[in-house]
Amino acid sequence: MSIKFWLGKIFARDVDLKRESFLYLFFSFLSIMFIVEYYILKFFINMEVGLDKEMPVIMVFFGVSIFFLASGFFIDIIKKKTKFFNILLLICIIGLFLTSFNAPLYIIIGILINLITIPQLIIIWCSTLVHETNILNRGRVTAIILASSFLIGLLDLFFVFFQDLFIYLIVVEFILLIIIIINSRYYEYIETKERLKSDMKYFDIIFEVHFSRYTIGFAFLSGLLGGLLNDSLGYFDGFKVDIFTFTITSIFYILAAGWFFDNLGRKNSLVIGILVVSFFYISFGSFYEDPSYPLVFGIPKNIHISLHYAFAILPLILAIITIAGDFSTERGNLKYRGSIYGIFMSLMCFGLGSGYLLYKMISVFYAKFEDMRSMVPDLPILLNSFVLVIILVWMMVGKDILVSKEKNWAKSLKTLFVISKSGICLYNYDFILKYQPKEEEEEGKFDEDLISGAFSGIITILSEITKSSKHLKKIDKEGNHIYFAFGKYHIAALITTMDLPVLFKKLLAFSRAFEQNFSEETKNFKGNVRTFSSAKFLIKKYFSQKYEEFS
Repeated sequence: MSIKFWLGKIFARDVDLKRESFLYLFFSFLSIMFIVEYYILKFFINMEVGLDKEMPVIMVFFGVSIFFLASGFFIDIIKKKTKFFNILLLICIIGLFLTSFNAPLYIIIGILINLITIPQLIIIWCSTLVHETNILNRGRVTAIILASSFLIGLLDLFFVFFQDLFIYLIVVEFILLIIIIINSRYYEYIETKERLKSDMKYFDIIFEVHFSRYTIGFAFLSGLLGGLLNDSLGYFDGFKVDIFTFTITSIFYILAAGWFFDNLGRKNSLVIGILVVSFFYISFGSFYEDPSYPLVFGIPKNIHISLHYAFAILPLILAIITIAGDFSTERGNLKYRGSIYGIFMSLMCFGLGSGYLLYKMISVFYAKFEDMRSMVPDLPILLNSFVLVIILVWMMVGKDILVSKEKNWAKSLKTLFVISKSGICLYNYDFILKYQPKEEEEEGKFDEDLISGAFSGIITILSEITKSSKHLKKIDKEGNHIYFAFGKYHIAALITTMDLPVLFKKLLAFSRAFEQNFSEETKNFKGNVRTFSSAKFLIKKYFSQKYEEFS
């Protein structure tokens, strides 16, 4: 039971996705992963070394970067996200089918269709993920879906090495499309104009100092990864990666990284990840010293490069999806959710292409001008070390989107009130007294109607004084914080001992659910508060941490 409680506390705490939501997210991402992994494996496994041979791949990086940036703006104006995803996936499968023909024209058209549709599919999926997760569980949910989809997607190796089986990849995609369409009957994501109203302007968001800090930091990390791809091609004459080592390490590290993101905070986890990757980048310098030497710190080179990729590629994608999602959940940013993801993904691809091209040019100069190697020895190693130090300092001075104390949000809860517009308490719940004996519980009770009337009066007076139509969000008083959420016919107030953004988001979610479940009762309220007693189930849903069920 202790082990079960511990596992629940680590992996299930605050993970409250509905079954339909998770299945849709999983199968939709798996459909994307199959196509993306197929192209990556096909292009890189069969790639020949040489600037003329590698330039098309570099241009693809830059092209995809532009498509991501444009797709973000386009996706933001699409309201019926799930329906549009299904249509795009069908078009993408048609493009994949065209690449199976031997005619160059069909292949070019098919690849172009996939290059345009895949960025849009990814941004729609990311928007759906953010819509269904919160800052406390996004890292682990993303890690689970990314790890499982990547593992299943490795079946693409059969389609790459045995071209006769390619038709079965298209069949698999059609099956996944059918599953997604069926699941769409139970899960549908439609944005509303009311929810996307924003006072913030697009350029105010992207030029905000912390937003710029993370996007630029990820762009430079992607540049280092692009340089790594070039270096490995140059020394190994192709990707001789131990696929078993890479796969196992990637899966376990992604799951661990997801847990770190949700428990230690985003910034702390990134700093730890950068330090881990730094070891591999610095030790990679052994390749330059003696390419013929088979070991790096006692590790075979193919194992070393496999570990390097495992600690760099998928964790970087996980970090970008998670942190871009955090930025796009801020109230003023919802309108530009797709655009925010488009910027993050675009800069990642741009960084990969730029890093790949830069390090390839250095290799070409070293090969063409031998004196340059003696004048500036080990330039890639020096460049890696310099950029890593800059990125580490750059990230450390930034703000942490999720601080580690937020995982203990449940301990800060005190009291919840649901108040009618006239100031009558419709429902209240005391989070502290529920743990106390009945005698103490009776002594600690308060007059909820008096408090509810006071809250209603305060809100009315402040609105009159400020002459503002905007709703009051929070009151701070000597270590206590009171959050407010407003419905059409009710006001929800939550008293806590910690000031955490996630508490306000939980209150908003509870308030929306309360209004949905009791719309008629609140609209036609005639004094019978017993009608709202079933709201205790909403309390359990939105204000209990899942792992407590394991105890």
